[in-house]
Amino acid sequence: MTRSAVAVFAAIVAGGCGGGEQHQRQTFSAADAKRIANVRPAMPGWVWPKSPEKRDSSDSSDGSESTDPLLVNLKRQTADVVDIAEAGNKWRDDNKLANLSVEVSASSADARKAMAALNVFSRGWGERSGRVTKDEQIDSLGDEAWRLWTLGQGYEVTYHWRRGNLVLEAHVDCFGVCPGDLDSVDAATRAWVDAIDEAARSATGSSRVE
Repeated sequence: MTRSAVAVFAAIVAGGCGGGEQHQRQTFSAADAKRIANVRPAMPGWVWPKSPEKRDSSDSSDGSESTDPLLVNLKRQTADVVDIAEAGNKWRDDNKLANLSVEVSASSADARKAMAALNVFSRGWGERSGRVTKDEQIDSLGDEAWRLWTLGQGYEVTYHWRRGNLVLEAHVDCFGVCPGDLDSVDAATRAWVDAIDEAARSATGSSRVE
């Protein structure tokens, strides 16, 4: 799902909170991506490892040599998207996995296109691995946001959302002993999503009001 970062000079792009882009402009940097990607899962009643897994070289692959139709389509849909940076972390134990991916694009238009492509990719992956039970746009999160529920070998919840030129993905897969059902997993995931989004909204030196 990741693409190689390309160094560019970032333009000032639209951002904001609560779904509005008219009054606040926000540009995110590579430093912001790295900081936001360190937001540990915060889910009431759930216990997670204190530290994320170490990333290996395969985590930075852009899938350019893959023949998987989902990856091929993702690459095609984002061929003209210019990335500044990306960062991510993964927390896992014997019952569950939480994955956070943060991508900084050159503009809000690029970020919007990248998010749409990720939605298609995640939907396809969910249909391949199980049964998609919810696939919807949601309000009151960033400039635009989307949520996917998948029921397969466990309960999976994925959120994608955008703030200006920043695209975020939070994915939780409870494949072992799960506290409750998909609604419970979603509630726990949303608590983490809100903590991640708070870190994005408080990005130091990244925003200016016009």
